[in-house]
Amino acid sequence: MKRWLPAIALGGALALVTLGLVFVIQLGPEPTAAERADALARELRCPDCQGLSVADSPTGSAREIRRQIDELTAAGASADEVRAHFVDRYGEWILLAPASAAAWVIPFGVVCVGVGSLAAWLVARKRLDPMPIDRPSAEERRRLHEEVEALDA
Repeated sequence: MKRWLPAIALGGALALVTLGLVFVIQLGPEPTAAERADALARELRCPDCQGLSVADSPTGSAREIRRQIDELTAAGASADEVRAHFVDRYGEWILLAPASAAAWVIPFGVVCVGVGSLAAWLVARKRLDPMPIDRPSAEERRRLHEEVEALDA
């Protein structure tokens, strides 16, 4: 079983990479303007609540931002342009998800490095021959027992 560990670790890493690519690519039909506006509203933080997205918040400012998103998407603005509009107005904190892909890639990379390091350590540990253990003779055991008894007295 242990000789298959590197192959299993590599297979698991490849499966995770494939799964990540599937989520990044997400092939499917082109979303409508309303679906794009709803998706954008879910990506922006409510200025009043700050813990909710604009789509989930019932506040007046969230309703106004949703209205602006609808106007921008109806005018043909891309998702990046809409995000940039609100980042210019409110700053980076308006985005619920990090803008940089590195924020998502770094934890995945750390996990992969950790799995690889563990596999390498297990393989290297298996290759090392353990040092032989010399069992104490009956005379050494008797002498040690006497020394322990003398310490307890």
